[in-house]
Amino acid sequence: MSAKKYNSNQLISILDSLFKKNSSGILSLTTQVDSWQQQRSCILSLRNGALIYGGTKVPNAEELCFKIGEALKPNLIKAALSVAVERAKEPNSAVELLEMLIRMRAFTWQEVEALMNTKVLLIIEKFVPYSGEAQWSGNLDLDLSYGADRHGLNWSDIQQELKHRQQIWQDYAPQIPSMDAIPVVTPQQLRVIDNPQVADHFIKSVNGRASLVNIAEKMGKDPLKVATNYFNWANNGWVSFVESPLEAQRVISASIASEHGGETSVNSSEAISLRERSAIAKLGQDLPIVLSVDDSAIIQISIKRALQADYNVLLASKATEALEILQEVKVELMLLDLTMPDIDGLEFCKTVRAFPQFRDLPIVMVTARDGLVNKMKGHIAGTSKYLTKPFKPEELREVVRQYIK
Repeated sequence: MSAKKYNSNQLISILDSLFKKNSSGILSLTTQVDSWQQQRSCILSLRNGALIYGGTKVPNAEELCFKIGEALKPNLIKAALSVAVERAKEPNSAVELLEMLIRMRAFTWQEVEALMNTKVLLIIEKFVPYSGEAQWSGNLDLDLSYGADRHGLNWSDIQQELKHRQQIWQDYAPQIPSMDAIPVVTPQQLRVIDNPQVADHFIKSVNGRASLVNIAEKMGKDPLKVATNYFNWANNGWVSFVESPLEAQRVISASIASEHGGETSVNSSEAISLRERSAIAKLGQDLPIVLSVDDSAIIQISIKRALQADYNVLLASKATEALEILQEVKVELMLLDLTMPDIDGLEFCKTVRAFPQFRDLPIVMVTARDGLVNKMKGHIAGTSKYLTKPFKPEELREVVRQYIK
């Protein structure tokens, strides 16, 4: 069946029609939330007129059981599933594997159904407000149902909860226009936050590009529960919301410009770098120079505040800008973000090391990603140290002191 376009809020009618026909198959959905965002897509699986699954793709039986186990019994699922697959007569049957796991007391049918109910609800919630394309396929490879009577998910319960959640989203609308709105925290807002955990969360998660739903999914949290926190923080004046990354950049630029005599620039980090390069020349480079390369204005401000008493801190938001600074002034240490929009941090580190004059330059990788693999990659690329966000100011100062005496 060819894809058919539908308007916003028509998805429920499409599903109702499939339920009435007792349809079995897969409904593939795509929607474009905004021009700057990637296309959003998902599948919804139906059996005998009832929803049974929702996700980005149709998993095989073992993948599905592992995902369920990761959510419900992460410490047990790997061993239990291995036994279930070995003993199953039909290892490609999700129902048989789930029944075996339930007999092992890994979890219950009620827990599995509640988990999948929530998963499907959150998926539908992301698609209902927008127009998109729907494509139906009558082929269903997923053998999945719930309980001893092999029923599907309760559509009435999902619909009722969806309406309840939509009302809460509307209540939050004065501060949060939608789940796809982008939170923005300015340097001034960051300074007045009296909760260190909230400040750390903003530094780690709010970058002027990620929407509220993106942040929630990265945290593995319900977007509405995350929105509840953000709604309270917005009422405190700690965060605001915009509709696009460009608007977020304008808010940050205006905020930084107001702190530097009203000077404005599309790229706030670039403006600060140019000003500070001039200031350093006038000062005769009395203080050691630290270059921070990060596209997050919040991270840049926090780094500058932590180090400015003892170092001249230059800020760059792009790799090309950082290279210009390295060629212009004598940098004693570089703080480098692992993930930047124009180049991977590790690749940029290799590029810098390719210049003979920078082979011994201390390079500290600053990133939200932790783990042995990333640290090993960083060491191979030529990084001197690995610092995980969010970090405390004293922790950053101690790392810098190790390389600048």
